[in-house]
Amino acid sequence: MTYDFSIIRHIRKKLGLTIYGLSEKCGVSYVALSKLERNLGNPELKTLDRIARALGVQTHNLLALAEHDRPQVVAAERIVDENGIHFHRASFDGIHVSQVTARAGALVCAEHEHRDDYEVCFVLKGKVKLTVRNSEYEILPGQAVRFDCIFEHRYEAVEDSEVFHVVTRK
Repeated sequence: MTYDFSIIRHIRKKLGLTIYGLSEKCGVSYVALSKLERNLGNPELKTLDRIARALGVQTHNLLALAEHDRPQVVAAERIVDENGIHFHRASFDGIHVSQVTARAGALVCAEHEHRDDYEVCFVLKGKVKLTVRNSEYEILPGQAVRFDCIFEHRYEAVEDSEVFHVVTRK
């Protein structure tokens, strides 16, 4: 896995810090910081920890930013399931985003697809009934629901509906 530590420069400048100021704050030489910001170094974890603390972020968040610094563009796939539900889905590492349209009466049971994730459903049009752990929730346009999708759940389109659906890792 490669990391792009130029994110350190971005955060540093956003905070109004010079490379010398960051060097003083974290105790890492400005030469080492400069190399790191240009992706010419291979820092130890303790060095990243000191830099992260000086920038006011957690070390794991700094690493996540360095790993995913570049925007990702993916083509959405179009899926029509056996119930006539239309999905336009884009998938990234750890997140699935879908625009879903369904006719009244369409039912989606998706518990087999998920692990220990969060699920969000934002209703744009229509009315959707969500059943999670034997409890029912009616979601109307402009409303959203979030739940732990490790639990058995299903959606039913009470009316012709359009929803924005997101599944993300915890």
